[in-house]
Amino acid sequence: MPKKIIEDEREVLIDSSMTVILKNDKINLKYDLKDGDYKILIYNDHKGDLVLSDSGQIVNSSVQINYLQLDACDLKQESKVFVEKGSSLNVNSTYLGTGKKDVIYDLYNNGSDSSIDIYNNIVCLDGADFSMDCIGTIIKGAKRSKCHQSTHCLTIDSPKRARVLPVLNIDENDVEASHSLASGTIDEEILFYMNSRGLDKKEALNLILKSYLMPSDDYYEAFEDGRQIQESAIAKVDQICSM
Repeated sequence: MPKKIIEDEREVLIDSSMTVILKNDKINLKYDLKDGDYKILIYNDHKGDLVLSDSGQIVNSSVQINYLQLDACDLKQESKVFVEKGSSLNVNSTYLGTGKKDVIYDLYNNGSDSSIDIYNNIVCLDGADFSMDCIGTIIKGAKRSKCHQSTHCLTIDSPKRARVLPVLNIDENDVEASHSLASGTIDEEILFYMNSRGLDKKEALNLILKSYLMPSDDYYEAFEDGRQIQESAIAKVDQICSM
């Protein structure tokens, strides 16, 4: 699976499975995914503020898009994807909420027998300002389509904002649609137990964040340089926990 490192480009076409490593401050990704099965990993390694726009359509295809955002920077992201007749989109996103992050997912079941599943894992740390709108739209005529959303948001200490708004716009009767949102803080009993086993607060927090944020080893093996990205992601969590 090819790897694309984006350093200077402002617009990039995504028409195959690939690992996308972001290293600039503003990027527009254009999806043109047709007649196949695709896996895409979008990993922010810019180490600065980022404006990300990604959009396009999925035609006669099954697509998995993974977003991994673990940097202590400001982020503005807007994703708008149309899933056409008989196609499917699976989105897995992971965000470590530090700084100001505004995220919008605007996903469309744009034809009959289309399927969209989106899973969001979010951790908001002290002082974070995090906002997400997760919008699923099933257009009229998209019969037998499915649109499901699931979001988990963990807050630690006192974030300024930890807002997640799930939205379903449904203009057809013969469909399946659902959304779920679970939000909460770390159980103090868990922290007490870890402290009693010799871990201080930073060490305990580090382990909890890794278990919550880090995908399984199998997740990375599907992508070129997946192990290096895994090591980089772990290092980012270590650095933030040491602050």
